[in-house]
Amino acid sequence: MLRIDFNLVFTIINLLLLTLALRIFLFGPVKKIIAKRQQEADEEYEKAASDKAEAAALKQQYDADFKKLEEEKKETLREARKNADAEYQRIVQNAEEKASAITSDAQIQAESIRQQVLKRAEREIADMVMEATGKMTSAAVEGKNVNLSLYEEFLSKAGENK
Repeated sequence: MLRIDFNLVFTIINLLLLTLALRIFLFGPVKKIIAKRQQEADEEYEKAASDKAEAAALKQQYDADFKKLEEEKKETLREARKNADAEYQRIVQNAEEKASAITSDAQIQAESIRQQVLKRAEREIADMVMEATGKMTSAAVEGKNVNLSLYEEFLSKAGENK
């Protein structure tokens, strides 16, 4: 059986004092260290969560900016194509106008050359007519003998052919 004596009472008091001392000097500081570490871990977790949320927001902003840049790029390309097409049309129209002007000038020049050739031909024909007229008038002066001889020659040749 159990006996209660002084040793037992001292042992119980020692145990209570030891428990109290352990609680004060060991468990209290350990709990504080654990609480401090838990707090640090919670702060790190919160920081990681806020960093993750910030990264997600930055990614979303990046995606939005990227889409905006893509749209701006497409718009810039559309504008460049539009401007290039307008410049192409302007160049083609300018070339057509120049070609038309060159063709018109060539036609005018050809007509001018044709007129000059016709005038030269008319002058030469007029000179030939004047020369022939001069010859005929001089032949008329020689008289009817030349005409008569030509007439007789014609008749003789016509008679030979029969």
